[in-house]
Amino acid sequence: MAEHPLLRPGARVLAAMSGGVDSSVMAATLHHAGYEVIGVSMQLFDKKTARTSDGKCCTLDDFQDARRVAYEMGFPHYVMDFEARFRDTVIEGFIQGYLDGETPSPCIRCNQHLKFSALMERAESLEAAFVATGHYATITHADGRWHLRKASDPAKDQSYFLFHHTQATLARTLFPLAGLTKPEVRSLGAELGLHLAEKPESQEICFVTQDRYDSFLEAEGRDPGRGDGDIRHLDGRVLGRHRGYWRHTVGQRRGLGVAYAEPLYVVRVEPATNTVWVGGEADLLGRDLVARELSWVDGPPRGPLACQARIRSRSMEAEALVIPLPDGRVKVAFAEPQRAIAAGQAVVFYQEGELLGGGWIDSQPE
Repeated sequence: MAEHPLLRPGARVLAAMSGGVDSSVMAATLHHAGYEVIGVSMQLFDKKTARTSDGKCCTLDDFQDARRVAYEMGFPHYVMDFEARFRDTVIEGFIQGYLDGETPSPCIRCNQHLKFSALMERAESLEAAFVATGHYATITHADGRWHLRKASDPAKDQSYFLFHHTQATLARTLFPLAGLTKPEVRSLGAELGLHLAEKPESQEICFVTQDRYDSFLEAEGRDPGRGDGDIRHLDGRVLGRHRGYWRHTVGQRRGLGVAYAEPLYVVRVEPATNTVWVGGEADLLGRDLVARELSWVDGPPRGPLACQARIRSRSMEAEALVIPLPDGRVKVAFAEPQRAIAAGQAVVFYQEGELLGGGWIDSQPE
C-alpha cells in the first residue's frame, strides 16, 4: 500500500466505497493494515431509478456489495445522501454543457464536488483525518510541497480525472492502490476473501439510464426547443438537417444522416445558429485551445509554461506551451496538431509524469 507522510498507525480514515473492486480492496486493505476505517457509499441519484445493469456504478446492488465487504471485514459502513448536491453540481452541468454545444465530463465534476469536497466535509465531522478512494494515482511529499503523479501502471492511471487537487486536499487524501496493477488488485481482493474480486468494472456514466445521452436530455425535459437545423460543411454548403444540435459532439462520424463523397465528422456545434458544422478528417486538427476554470496543484504559473498536455482521458500527452491570459484563462499552444479538441472536456498539464493542474476547454476563443 502506498504510504502517506502524515498517516499515523490506527488513524481514522473515511473510505469512499462505490461497491466496485477497486474501492472495496482499498477499504479492506486499509482495515487489514490496522487503520480505523469508516466505509461510505454516496447516494447520488434516486434509488428507485438506480439500475443494476452491468457497466454502471452506484446502484442498489453496488451499495449491497460495499456493505457486505464492510461486514466481512468488520468495519462500519454508511450510505450518505448527496442527491441534491450531485444534481446541482454534476447533472445540471452535464445537461447545460450539451445545451451549450460542449462535450461535458461529469466524472471529473463528481470527483471535484463530491468525493473530494462533500466527503472531506463529512470526514471532518466524523473526526477522520483522511479520505481514501480507489483511484490509481500517486501522492508524494518533497521539498515541503505535495505532488500528484501518475500511477505506476500506465494502463490504469487516473490522474487526468484528479486535476482539481490542491495542496490542502492532497494533505488529506489517500490513494492506497497507487502502486498496483488491476490484476494485482483483483488478486489481493481474492486473498482478502472479498466476494467481488472478479466483479466487472463500471464503464458508463452512472446517472444516464438511457442508451443515448440525448435521450437523457429528452427524459429530463431539457430539449431547448429549437427544432431541426442545418448541417453545414465548412465551405458553407448545407448538406442536410439535424434533429437538435445537442445530439452531436465534436469528432462524431456516425448518425449524421448525410451522404457525401468522403467521411464527414462534426467539427463544431453552434447553438446560437442551431447549426452543426462538418468537415473532413483534416478539419478536426487544431493547434491551440483556450481553457477556463483553471486549477493548479501548487499555484498558477507566473508566465508561459512548457509542459505536456492531455485533452481527453484516453489520449496521450502532447508537448505544449501554456500561456496565461489577462482574464484568468490560459491559451494552450501545441507543438503538433491535435485531433478533435472538444469544448467542455478537460485539458490537463503534466511535467515528467507529475500533474501540474488543468482546466476546462472553452468554447469561446480569445
